[in-house]
Amino acid sequence: MFGNDSVAGSWAGLVTRLDGVGTVPRWAVTEPALSGLAGVEDIAGAVARCGDPARVDEVMGAVVRLAARDGGDDPDAVLLLVHLLSDGVLALAGRLSGLGGDLVSVIVAELTCQIRSFPWRRRTRAYAANLLLDTKHVLWAEAAHRRVSSREELIDPQCWQGRELGDRNEPGDGGGEDLDLIDVLMWAARTGVAPTGDLVLLLQSERAPAGPGRHAVAREFGLHERALRRRRSRTLAVLRAASNRYLQVA
Repeated sequence: MFGNDSVAGSWAGLVTRLDGVGTVPRWAVTEPALSGLAGVEDIAGAVARCGDPARVDEVMGAVVRLAARDGGDDPDAVLLLVHLLSDGVLALAGRLSGLGGDLVSVIVAELTCQIRSFPWRRRTRAYAANLLLDTKHVLWAEAAHRRVSSREELIDPQCWQGRELGDRNEPGDGGGEDLDLIDVLMWAARTGVAPTGDLVLLLQSERAPAGPGRHAVAREFGLHERALRRRRSRTLAVLRAASNRYLQVA
């Protein structure tokens, strides 16, 4: 959990405050997945890395629904989630070190937004992975729009796991076999494989649903949709051609 009180408050203080007013049993009334958990530490134990994945997802999902604006709209659930995801926040801060500044605070702020707006009715699994991936996507896209270029050391790339670009499950579903497209694009920007603008366009179009979503991306970039498809295809071809270089450093 975070040790910096200025970032997200004291974990010990949070536990004492929430347990003192019986928060978890109260939450369990609307979220049966929390039944049998006496307090905040029990939730933390239930979602620990060594726990059963199905149970972890069940408990995380309950807290996500409590925290979301269109769910329980509970700020304490938001704060608890930020603490539960603290390892991921710190890891992400390390991987985005090239962006500079107080990254933990920036990541926590964006993660909070993602928690509040999480589409829990549609995305019903891999909550932790989804929240962290969405947070990383937004921060990288914003940095790219600020023209963070290949000269910046953004991230150490991860492996492609044998998957090709363009062959993904539903964006943000957190599946372990998914290609981490964002890492690939960061590597491409850092090494100058493709222009940053083309990489941002590819990222936005990959995460947009087909049809109206792609139309919206084309409008955002001032392109006809056919031009967007051509640029997307060209960038994908460049990245595929560079895949061996990526795998050599992954």
